[in-house]
Amino acid sequence: MHNFFTRKLSTVAVSIIFVIVSFVCVYTIVRAISSTATVTDSFSDSTKIASSTNVTVDTVNGNVSLSEASSWTCGSALFDTRDAKSYATVLIGSQCWMQENLNVGSKVAGSATQTTSTSTIQKYCYSDSEANCTTYGGLYQWDQAMGGSTTAGATGICPTSWHIPTHDEWTLLERTTCTSGSCVADFPYDTTTTGYRGTDEGTTLKNGAGSFKGLLAGYRNTLGSFTTVGVYTYLWSSFQSGSSAWRRNLYSGNATVNRDTNDKAYGFSVRCLKD
Repeated sequence: MHNFFTRKLSTVAVSIIFVIVSFVCVYTIVRAISSTATVTDSFSDSTKIASSTNVTVDTVNGNVSLSEASSWTCGSALFDTRDAKSYATVLIGSQCWMQENLNVGSKVAGSATQTTSTSTIQKYCYSDSEANCTTYGGLYQWDQAMGGSTTAGATGICPTSWHIPTHDEWTLLERTTCTSGSCVADFPYDTTTTGYRGTDEGTTLKNGAGSFKGLLAGYRNTLGSFTTVGVYTYLWSSFQSGSSAWRRNLYSGNATVNRDTNDKAYGFSVRCLKD
């Protein structure tokens, strides 16, 4: 019986102590929360940091700030902050290309004339269907693609740090893709050579399982009609020639690449290149 009461009293004592300790802890926490005191540290004791990512600690001035994320590398997804779209990218030779056609802006009817603004971008979707923009990208008049600029290599409507490829940058892509042994002659850096050039570079560039993935997106003509999806694709360069501009063309019935100029009023695809 004596042992029973001893154990009982011990249990009660422990319970009372637990309640008192709990009360003291809660009181201390509440007091700390309501206190205006500031918790400080010297910033010099790195052992207190379990781990950190993209954090810069200034031990001299006592500042902590987020640092720039690790460098973006070609082949990673490109996130366009303007509309939260994401694009695949690919390194071809020394050039970093979007692996998809650009699809940015608000859809307008094929009969409309697009703006030249980069803040209110307008796009055509084949057959006026947004679903086609999702698949093939938007179609843009040259002035809209360039965002009103006439400077070769301008950013235009591309995301920051990307630009509309120049005529010579398209030529470099053709030479990089070329395996014929006559690449320099087939793809000269000039503005006098036109027509279908090369041997099988077009087949390589329009291969859906390849690096560039040049989908045959069709185009919007100067009358406002859409034509030849699945047969042709036209891609703007940023190099103008009077009222026209240079572009590249891939055709389902031809293994080569066509280079020429077209009126800026056409609606062609845009493929952006990393600066």
